[in-house]
Amino acid sequence: MKDNYKYVSDVYDQLMSKVDYKFWAKYLLKLSSLYIKKKSKVLELAAGNCRLANHLSSYFKDYITTDISLSMLKKTMSKSIKRICCDMTSIPFNTKFDLVICAFDSINYLTNKSLIKKFAFEVRNILSDDGIFMFDTALERNSFKHQKEAVRSGRQNDIIFNRQSIYLHSSRIHKNIFEIQYPDGSKVREVHRQKIYPLDFYFRMLEDTGLYVVECFNAFTFRDCKPNDLRAQFVVKRKI
Repeated sequence: MKDNYKYVSDVYDQLMSKVDYKFWAKYLLKLSSLYIKKKSKVLELAAGNCRLANHLSSYFKDYITTDISLSMLKKTMSKSIKRICCDMTSIPFNTKFDLVICAFDSINYLTNKSLIKKFAFEVRNILSDDGIFMFDTALERNSFKHQKEAVRSGRQNDIIFNRQSIYLHSSRIHKNIFEIQYPDGSKVREVHRQKIYPLDFYFRMLEDTGLYVVECFNAFTFRDCKPNDLRAQFVVKRKI
């Protein structure tokens, strides 16, 4: 299993220092409360270093996090959070969950349609009859926005990083290229790729995989999402 964030995990907190995890968690809690109860069984996919889970798991007591990157999971501050290293296109659970969360545009890391459909089938298989699947996705305008600040530098615990953000409009691939230098002078390079799908693709894909969209909001709001918004927040159920 590929540890996609092996080196970036060392600087991730600084890289995401502007993210308000508490605000994000409150939004997801308010959204989920419209559909499920507090005692629901929750699975978070692509949970990273579990910063979001730190807030959500205090509300949902039966909360499991997963990520493909063992390095990211090891950075979790709260060791009481249940963590499992796995690929979200091959979910290793037989039990059903009332709420499945996939945040931080993690779905965009599935860079071809067959992978994203496999992922959707996997979610459907572990979603309870009345359960919901909540995920957000980055849209093309978000990639164009990041081109305005294409290069970023920072430091965490004497580890220096540079990030270059490149959006390839023709292929709709967004690349983040990280160059990281450790205190001993050693340097590494890590490249992350995301596919920026059109908004309507998700509606078709979910219908094809036995799911359907209950709501699609402009992320962090309760306004219907439009194709030219930055991010979309989906609430999805399984067809019965």
